[in-house]
Amino acid sequence: MLLLVVLSANVVLGQSVFYVPANKGYVEPFTGGRQQGVSVPVGYPEHKGIVSRWTDKSKSVVWYLYHTKGSYQFSIINEVKSGVNLDFELTIKPSAGNKQFRNINRHVKFKGNGQKDSLYVAKIEVPETGYFRYELKPLSAPADAIKIHSLVFNTKSPGAQVNQTDYQSSPSVHLSFKSTDNTAKLYNWIYQEIIVPEGQDPLATYYMSLGFFRGYMGIQTNSPTERRVLFSVWDSKDSEKDKSMTKEDFVTLVDKGERTTTNSFGGEGTGGQSYVKDANWKTGKPVKFLMNAAVQDNNSVVLSAWYRLENEDWVYVASWKAPKEQRLFDGFYSFLENFGYTNGQMRREAYYYNAWGFDAKLNKWVNFNKVRFSNTDGKEGQRVDYEQGVSSKFPDRFYMSSGGYTPTVKTADEIPLAKTNFDLDLKPFMQRVEQALTQPGK
Repeated sequence: MLLLVVLSANVVLGQSVFYVPANKGYVEPFTGGRQQGVSVPVGYPEHKGIVSRWTDKSKSVVWYLYHTKGSYQFSIINEVKSGVNLDFELTIKPSAGNKQFRNINRHVKFKGNGQKDSLYVAKIEVPETGYFRYELKPLSAPADAIKIHSLVFNTKSPGAQVNQTDYQSSPSVHLSFKSTDNTAKLYNWIYQEIIVPEGQDPLATYYMSLGFFRGYMGIQTNSPTERRVLFSVWDSKDSEKDKSMTKEDFVTLVDKGERTTTNSFGGEGTGGQSYVKDANWKTGKPVKFLMNAAVQDNNSVVLSAWYRLENEDWVYVASWKAPKEQRLFDGFYSFLENFGYTNGQMRREAYYYNAWGFDAKLNKWVNFNKVRFSNTDGKEGQRVDYEQGVSSKFPDRFYMSSGGYTPTVKTADEIPLAKTNFDLDLKPFMQRVEQALTQPGK
């Protein structure tokens, strides 16, 4: 095969060869759901997969590749139906920085002979290590006449390297909250607000606000028309993996709001899930979250959750009983993640701020003003495109972002303690918990 001949010849000639499976690309523009007009399996399985069924002229395939400094000869391994010629535009540019890089914009013509072939495209000079964006855009309807197998890079530059990232989903980033104030860390209420800036809300994003010892709560972009508030609580064991599970290990629903849907979940542990499908939260507007932990006598704790949108009343989501637990909150964590990897090149961001816990022992609200950072991936040459810390725009807010194939940014991990006390009348929320506890089967 041609590709094998090229590889072995380049080894003999002292060259290094790197190939990128075509399935490491994205379809743009991203329209959500199943992408029509071109098939890109987006990295799964990791070692194979081709671009095929390309019929839509309006769809581009885009690869984000990591290059170290060096000179590269770039080719595309393709297969075009015999007698068909197809015209594309190829654009190569840095995804961030690299001002010395000379952008490449080239007309590419694929000539079909019905067999796998190698088309030389361009010499690429990389002056500085970073991510680079390759966009292949049809100039005429591809008519399902082309298959792209891989991108191939030959180089004689010492130490040069080009690779796709292992994960096309953007990194998950986390903030663990605590306080520099005096506290016993025994919180029966926790509270936080989130704002998602305009344009930072791609589909399949979970902006999790209140994460605790048995679950989490936050907002999601689930479809072009659906935005949920989600509240989940784990079982005491993972029923998909632990054969010793008994009835007493499962969480149980105590009560739920009128707009709430409930079910069970798995895949990341098992438990009970509750969500409001028509939450309709907006970018640029705050979403407020409140949770309560009520310890019960039967070796369990009832966990209840609410949210509030701007200019609206508080919405009760649900109360779940977590068995084999006798804990209050000792703090909480937040995260931002992409749960639909097919748009992992898009940047998502949110502000996390005004975080508080009511210390049941000291009988006061405690401001969470310090965080600890963590993230997934982050290895050299992989997905390092995340940010976290104190916002440069709002010094009283923490923020997190993920995606965009940009350099890592980490800022401060602490803001000043709030100068004014938090004021929230908990009486109506406590009454709702008490009402829930009167339900049969609590």
